[in-house]
Amino acid sequence: MTSRRPPNGLFRDLLAETGWTGEELARAVNRLGAESGLTLRYQRASVSQWAAGIRPRPPAPELLAEAFSRRLGRRITVADVLPEATAPAADPVDTETGTPVEEPTPARQLVDLGRRVAQRDRAAAALVYEHDPRPSPDARHPHHRHPAAAPSLPAPRPSPQAAPQAAPQRLTPAATAAVAAMIDVFSTADRTHGGGFARAALAAYLSQSVAPLLRAPGPSPLRRQLLRSGATLSYLCAFMHFDDELHGPAQRYYRTSLELAEAAGDPTAQALALRALSIQAHTLKHHRRALDLAEEAHRRVTARTPAQVRAGILGQLAVAEAATGRGPASTRRLDEAARELENADRNEPAVGAYHSASLAHQHATVAAHLGDGARAVSALQASLDRRPGTEPRSRVITCAALAELHFARGHLEAACATWHTFLDGYPAVSSARADTALTTMRSLTRVHRRQPTAQALIQRAALLQRR
Repeated sequence: MTSRRPPNGLFRDLLAETGWTGEELARAVNRLGAESGLTLRYQRASVSQWAAGIRPRPPAPELLAEAFSRRLGRRITVADVLPEATAPAADPVDTETGTPVEEPTPARQLVDLGRRVAQRDRAAAALVYEHDPRPSPDARHPHHRHPAAAPSLPAPRPSPQAAPQAAPQRLTPAATAAVAAMIDVFSTADRTHGGGFARAALAAYLSQSVAPLLRAPGPSPLRRQLLRSGATLSYLCAFMHFDDELHGPAQRYYRTSLELAEAAGDPTAQALALRALSIQAHTLKHHRRALDLAEEAHRRVTARTPAQVRAGILGQLAVAEAATGRGPASTRRLDEAARELENADRNEPAVGAYHSASLAHQHATVAAHLGDGARAVSALQASLDRRPGTEPRSRVITCAALAELHFARGHLEAACATWHTFLDGYPAVSSARADTALTTMRSLTRVHRRQPTAQALIQRAALLQRR
């Protein structure tokens, strides 16, 4: 239910500061909802109601705060938007039982996230991607105690079927080995078929199997092994959500991966999680935040960090620097990444894989940021040519990006030919990124629908149906 309050002066002041109309704010909130997998249809009338003091239903308050934060470049909280919704400063309390909610730990976060992903209810909808431009009070570990690391709402009560397994008496070698073995299972499923196929299954496994083990006592070596495996699986789960364009849950899983890696004392896994958070921020066009995260990932690199990981981090740092107008620095970073890659082990890890196709893709992104469309096309074509056949989802996404570059340069024939290659692989992957690419293709080619080349492509795309 909505509730009526006095006119919201703070809301009106924020809206005026953004320079947005009510319609523009409504569209911004709808776009943020799409990041979290929600289809919202707020309009100007909705904004007028909020300004008049009618409190919106969740998750609109969180989305409004995030929309204002992104527009104004500073942290805006729900309390700033809706003063009546200010949360108490005391420890959170379970609203059903009245008992205090313990401070979140990685195990609790995995349980909570698993329930939210499975239930797809209001709590799941509240997982909004948060962009916080403020510097962290802890420069070395910027995500410790981050408000988005675990949602402040109490977790919904699980059904008996969804209850996590009881923790064993002690952590055993067999239990830790079983968790480690699942890394290749889920990694192969994601790399081959896309995040949509196994995302919910991995979230459930983390919630119901890994989280109880994280609470079990055991020898330090076994615990470190479990923490490293948990960090890797959380990273994979984050990427699956990223691939399905569910950026709120993806961000939480990446941060959980970072916390587990820190608990394990594994700087390489920490750097990988921070690099992934930087990639996500860049994808969502939070370029300053992407640079901060890439720089922090680079700071976590040690002498023992594998050359392949160092190369990937340098490449992402180059992308983030190019996106923030640091062209010469980004070029130097790409050169450093290439040198590191020359010395890298050729074995592909389960997560964070980086090879010549990855580097070429980063060259393309940097070139695009620097306004060199021809070089961007050439580099992305090189990335596609080098991309191994064992990565069909990446090939599909790269084809779509290359076609869009061709189209932007006015090369319709080349764009349509590349889109046909995209359509060859599209039915085999379950990926919201691929779905979005298909929608983009249809939108871009509509104006050319009378051209025979575009017409054939449009007709072929119309025959495709998502599983």
